[in-house]
Amino acid sequence: MLLRILSLLVVLGICSFTLPAAGEEDRQRGIRMLCLNVGKGDAILISLEGRHYLIDTGYKRTWKSLRTNLERESVRHLDAVFITHPHKDHAGGLEKLLQSGIPVDQICAPRLSQVGCGAGHPAVLAAAEAGKQVRFLHAGDHLPVSHTAYFEVLGPIALNTDNDNNNSLVMNLVSRDGVILLTGDMKAEEELTLLKADVLAPCDVLKVPFHGKSAASTNAFLRAVRPKVSVISTSSKEEKDTPARDTLDRLASAGSRIYVTQDAPEAILVELRNKSVSVRILG
Repeated sequence: MLLRILSLLVVLGICSFTLPAAGEEDRQRGIRMLCLNVGKGDAILISLEGRHYLIDTGYKRTWKSLRTNLERESVRHLDAVFITHPHKDHAGGLEKLLQSGIPVDQICAPRLSQVGCGAGHPAVLAAAEAGKQVRFLHAGDHLPVSHTAYFEVLGPIALNTDNDNNNSLVMNLVSRDGVILLTGDMKAEEELTLLKADVLAPCDVLKVPFHGKSAASTNAFLRAVRPKVSVISTSSKEEKDTPARDTLDRLASAGSRIYVTQDAPEAILVELRNKSVSVRILG
């Protein structure tokens, strides 16, 4: 059924990623999710079935760390880079990445943003300098990785004019090995919007929203997603109220194993295989 749905989406032009041959995906099982220590910023490399996807790029000043880890992972090509929202701790490294010589097939960002979809968006500016365009995503979009895995865009659903964190790109990576929920910096307001839309479901791994601040990861949200493992990307030295004690308590009460990037010299490696999750500290 999944194969039929993805095939239909490709025919309709909703999805434009090329699918690998079925034999290739059978040889490459499991998901590697590398959550880099880039201070109070996000840079997450997801690899599965021979494909590589980068969720945010950290700061401009942490580009060297991102480049080192891409080299360590033998990443010579990125199938897509997702910029969850235009703040510098998520989009700051994109310009350096596009200047690095690493081929990037697609640059994606949410359609809804306070900075719009023009040159005021840092992803648009960086892409233009590299001769590329940004693909803007809507809630409900499906982006296939293979015949058995896809990214599902959950939000943003409506433009938040008060705080661009609440226009963060929120996605599920759905596969036979498990589900990863990627949340950018959404706060309680966007969580509530997604809860009301009834688009949230249990996941195996949660990228904790908003660097673990208390203004996100509400009890209602955690009851809906029930993560086995939660990863917080932050640095207490740069942002003293992260991770917040009440956020840690809520995650623990939800039964989730919690990891924080500042506790890893280089990165936290999360591996999913057959619905089983393992975690290692790298560096």
